[in-house]
Amino acid sequence: MAERSDSEDIQKVREFLSGDLHAFEFLFDKYRERVYRVAYRFVRNQEDALDVAQDVFLRVYAGLGSFKTDSKFFTWLYRIAVNRSIDLTRSKRVKGAQDFDPSLLDTHASTSLECGDPSALAEAHELDERLREALDSLSDKHRTVFILHAMENLSYREIAVVMKSSIGTVMSRLFYARKKLQAALQRLGFEPPARRESRNLRSAREGGT
Repeated sequence: MAERSDSEDIQKVREFLSGDLHAFEFLFDKYRERVYRVAYRFVRNQEDALDVAQDVFLRVYAGLGSFKTDSKFFTWLYRIAVNRSIDLTRSKRVKGAQDFDPSLLDTHASTSLECGDPSALAEAHELDERLREALDSLSDKHRTVFILHAMENLSYREIAVVMKSSIGTVMSRLFYARKKLQAALQRLGFEPPARRESRNLRSAREGGT
């Protein structure tokens, strides 16, 4: 499925370079939400994320002639999106984060929210806020590798292509990012639900003896 999607992308790039503007519309429609989503994860503001997405596709439109069709289009696109997102966070003071957006969380959390579980909503919101703060404590490279792997589900190889690094470097940065995030979340007072439940159960047992 992935290979078919990749070959389809390359075919559309070739069609666009041959003068078919509808081919670019296809690529835009296919990837606009993903580009917006990854931009939002960095800038955490809807308006800025939309600006980044627009700028990314303008750059893609102007730069497709330099794209090597023996590569994956989406990793090339992600590289542009990540770089533009980081540029924005560096060049301006990003506006305050928007209201909590459960659609940007993982599937499990979103499912819990859709079921109308108030405790799941509170838990997810708390995690979202703490994670934002913890991610801010990472360097651009470590934050990028964590976002692409843990939130965007890219493979080590795909991330290596996006970041122009080796797979070993990606794995090392991801390990470091996870350790730093864990430490940062602990400093911010966030305790994973499983650990909190285990601690409460242990306390209850000790209290009953």
